[in-house]
Amino acid sequence: MRRLSLALIGALAVSGCVAPAQQGRIANATPQAAPSSGPKRITYDGAGNFTLPDGTIVVADADGGFTLPNGAHVSPDGSGGVILPNGARCGSDGRQGYICP
Repeated sequence: MRRLSLALIGALAVSGCVAPAQQGRIANATPQAAPSSGPKRITYDGAGNFTLPDGTIVVADADGGFTLPNGAHVSPDGSGGVILPNGARCGSDGRQGYICP
């Protein structure tokens, strides 16, 4: 009886050191949007503001460009488009906005 009691106490003590069994996969609670492979739009609202592809609103400059939230300036290219700070050119969308690659 004494050995049985010691074995039971030992088994209970050791069971507290064992990692719990995996209960299954945990799904990501906030799904990530798939990257868009199509062109990006910079839209003009008619009131002097541009809306960037990520939803940020920036104020239009008098020359048709604008300043990004990081302080970089987007300049007009002289042919109806703008040049982004990374050198990419966004063409006119025909509605005072731009279509970017």
